[in-house]
Amino acid sequence: MKPAILLILTASVAFAAPCLQPGELCSERLAVGTGHVTVYRTHPLAIGAAPEIKLAYIMVHGTNRNASEYFAWTLASTAAAAKLHSTAVVAPHFKARTAAGGDPVNPGELFWTNEAWKTGETASNGAEFSYDAMNSIVRAVADRTRFPNLEEIVVAGHSAGGQYVQRYAATNLIDPIANIKIRYVVANPSSYLYMNELRLSPGGACSEAGGCTGKFIPYSDAQNCTTYNHYRFGLDRLTGFAALAGAQRIRAQFPARRVYYLVGELDTNTADPTLDKSCPAQSQGPNRRERGLNFFNHVTRQIPANHKLGIAPGCGHSAVCVFAGPAGVKAVFSPFE
Repeated sequence: MKPAILLILTASVAFAAPCLQPGELCSERLAVGTGHVTVYRTHPLAIGAAPEIKLAYIMVHGTNRNASEYFAWTLASTAAAAKLHSTAVVAPHFKARTAAGGDPVNPGELFWTNEAWKTGETASNGAEFSYDAMNSIVRAVADRTRFPNLEEIVVAGHSAGGQYVQRYAATNLIDPIANIKIRYVVANPSSYLYMNELRLSPGGACSEAGGCTGKFIPYSDAQNCTTYNHYRFGLDRLTGFAALAGAQRIRAQFPARRVYYLVGELDTNTADPTLDKSCPAQSQGPNRRERGLNFFNHVTRQIPANHKLGIAPGCGHSAVCVFAGPAGVKAVFSPFE
């Protein structure tokens, strides 16, 4: 973390005692089924009581799985909102391994492939879905013996984490939780889970104010891109956790979820090596900014859903720019309604 951010954090929490080090000191093992995942957190999730906490801010990392850095950036976002004294920050680490190697894992620690964790599939070394891990975090922070005055849970993610959060928002079966609101903040994902087979017509463009110059129609290149509406891009051929929920339930519950989309004003680089360039992703638009605007208009006008959108001014594909800036602070900390 930059020295300036550390200075802000230190000054903001001189009267409190959350754990603010983006490293092992602020981590713990959280049980998920028969295994566990590592989480970075300001407040222990298993012991003690923190009556001062009103908000739980859960941040999901991107494809590089740099959870400790995302923990630091989420602390910076919380400090920018002057809410460190009343916010519990949590950043899970979804570890990934392949036959060639990957993240080091501890005995009993769950891991996935680098695509499976993003979409709610089962662990490579267990029957647990990656969304089971988020359910465990949500249950932990919703525990009134730990956080008796918690009012809201924010589940946020950037890039691949944004993919994770949008699909979790659509498919999870844990929302609503009694007397605690859940908000989902989806920032700059490469693709979205559409609720039907319609996509914006060729040459069309959508605006942040609402409205598009084209219409939503069956994908014009569907003959050459036969998988454009398969899960994780649509509701055909659902797999993993999404298959448990089923398309009918997803369509029914997603519009009612409290979802806030964040789009970087400058996140338009089509040469970004982390941008999904597959044909199903391309059916949603040429870059992350346009895909976000297109999906927001799809879900609010086609479904319709009472979701919200914010443009992060001057931000490209940067989690800290988006979430520590005014658009991110508004998306997370301002009243949703």
